[in-house]
Amino acid sequence: MKAGRFFLTFVVALAFFQRSTAQGGFQNASEDCKNNYSIFFELYKTKNYAEAFEGWKYTFDNCKEMTKNIYIYGPTIVKAKIDAEKDPNKKRKLIQLLYSIYDARNQYFPEKEGYVIGLKAMDMMVYEPQSEMETVFNTFQKALEMEPAEHSAAFFNNYFIMVVRMYQADSKQFDLNRVFETFNLISEALEINNNNYNRQIEEIQARIDANQANDKDLKTKERLEKELENYTKVETNIELQIAKIATCDRLTALYNDQTFEAHKEDINWLRRAAKLLQKERETEDGEKESCITMPIFLKIANALNNLEPSATSSRSVAKIALYNKDYNLAIESFKKAAELEADPVKRADDWRRAGEAMLLKGQLENAKLAALKSIQLNPRSGEGHILLAKVYAAAEGICGNNVFEKKAVYWAAIDKLKTAVSIDPSVANKAKKLIAEYSKRLPDKAISFQFNWKQGDKYTIGCWINETVLVDFDLK
Repeated sequence: MKAGRFFLTFVVALAFFQRSTAQGGFQNASEDCKNNYSIFFELYKTKNYAEAFEGWKYTFDNCKEMTKNIYIYGPTIVKAKIDAEKDPNKKRKLIQLLYSIYDARNQYFPEKEGYVIGLKAMDMMVYEPQSEMETVFNTFQKALEMEPAEHSAAFFNNYFIMVVRMYQADSKQFDLNRVFETFNLISEALEINNNNYNRQIEEIQARIDANQANDKDLKTKERLEKELENYTKVETNIELQIAKIATCDRLTALYNDQTFEAHKEDINWLRRAAKLLQKERETEDGEKESCITMPIFLKIANALNNLEPSATSSRSVAKIALYNKDYNLAIESFKKAAELEADPVKRADDWRRAGEAMLLKGQLENAKLAALKSIQLNPRSGEGHILLAKVYAAAEGICGNNVFEKKAVYWAAIDKLKTAVSIDPSVANKAKKLIAEYSKRLPDKAISFQFNWKQGDKYTIGCWINETVLVDFDLK
């Protein structure tokens, strides 16, 4: 019975292999190659990597051009063997075998060489000692040079970790210029991928809205959204790391009148300078700050906007306009940035910033609409809800005919802040401070009772706010 089951499994695996192998090398492979492949492949599918090693190793040594699958499945099998090996010498030989899989793949199936070298770099990061840090970094660098964009989110994240390690280990040999240069290359690659995924998602969503989507579209959209989420997480992580290094004092040495004159018509230099200078850092109070107050930023922003109107250049102009309290220009420029931006997360931030400028200008109804657009574009962020809360709080005295109705806006504001806390832990401290502040401004319980409002009642705030709130005096 066992022999029968094994034979059936073998036949199924072999049939699957024949269907899934596009390379003609299978047709010319020996029976030993075919048999060993089928055996190790079936063991691989059931995650019996240790048992799969022998069959896999035979195909790797003797059937190099048979199928690319040897090199796709090989790393998982060999890494399991490495992790189980206790002898340091044997472990090192297995690590070298792992690296050779990637080299052999590029030799016999070279269609994605940069991507494959990137896979090798990530494994080297795990298995190479600290003394080989430069070799690991150079492998990452080679992968990016050969293929600037089509790498996994993990590749870009690990690459920048190596950049930071190189800088921390020897800031003289690996100076700030190299850190920022690599950061720019990585962030541009992430932007290319983000924009590509967003365009594909928008195309599929258009078919969904038109009732023209099929099951494949839905699955593709789900996959793209997961990949986009990974890229967004990596981008956030990298920006947190660069913010610690790219202080305004350090950036002054790179971006000043002298360097501007030398690069004022260089689009790439201007774009990268604007991006780094407006990079926001979180202070101890939870507020955001950047280097846009540096005098050179205005020159860079204007030069970039004149040469290449884009989301980045419009955003740069908007931020400096907001700093200079030119709210009309800030609103116009943030809206322009949102119009040109492909990434919905960045577009959401542009609308939020436009809403903040509207709030400062006293355009409360428009500020509410901007906040709602921001929330729609990035529902996982609490920032849009915080803006909406500030807009409602600013409406005290506008909506209503008596002191209860005029102050009820604070319940609406607090509701939005609670939503922000529930969906986005990163804004919790900021939101809780505002909740404490707004709770002090709620309608007085005794005065409210005179207007026939008591604890637990529901009240709908009129005018453009149009929110129903729960009367709750215990928040005070």
